Amino acid sequence: MKRRFDKGFALIELLVTLLIISALLIFAIEEYRRHIASTRITRARADIDELVKAVRLYNIKESRQFETEVFSPQALGTFIGTYLEKEPPRDPWGVYYLHDAKQGIVFSCGPDGRPQTTNVASESDDIAVYYLPHSFFITRAEYVDANLNNLVDISDYIELTFSRPAQLREPMGIDFETDLPKKALGSAVVRPGDNHFKARIDFAPPLAPSLVPGQTKLFPRQYIESIVDYSPKPQRLGRVDNLVIEKRKK
Repeated sequence: MKRRFDKGFALIELLVTLLIISALLIFAIEEYRRHIASTRITRARADIDELVKAVRLYNIKESRQFETEVFSPQALGTFIGTYLEKEPPRDPWGVYYLHDAKQGIVFSCGPDGRPQTTNVASESDDIAVYYLPHSFFITRAEYVDANLNNLVDISDYIELTFSRPAQLREPMGIDFETDLPKKALGSAVVRPGDNHFKARIDFAPPLAPSLVPGQTKLFPRQYIESIVDYSPKPQRLGRVDNLVIEKRKK
């Protein structure tokens, strides 16, 4: 009777031991998976930081904004060697890093391989770095003496530079106001610029402009709807205090 009891007890001990070992093994495997996932995300963020530095440098030095969508050797061309020391790596999941110029994002599609960063998605495993300011405003307003006569007249224009790429929805001159003096734009019209970061205020008849470069301040009207950015939820052009229209240097 005692021998049977000992055998039964030994079997229970063995099962408990196996159960403990199995639980520890499952825990160790899960910890290892989490460590691998964390390591991959850390590596992706480091790669993206280097790409963002290169994009920012390009945007500072070049006359146009960086718009390449895929960080592949074929797409980048001379960007490699000029702004990147070597060919960009693929992300830890084997896919080239991506770029959205309109939102100012460099990102990886993450483990699932599907880009969701640029959507209004509540859940996404993308790893992304935003390199543009969050707020949307005019960073610079430059008066251009187009006919080089040293007079502010209808042949001239103002070039606007935005903090983020802009969508122009049929804006008009009356969407802007000035101070020192007021109503200095005359009967101006607003046109797209050379890229999404630019727009032009062209002077037009019948009312001539009366601005004074270096003195006149420019403001978008409050709640302007005709100029917005490319965010998933577009934001209106904000006002900046003391934005002076400066004359472009030759």
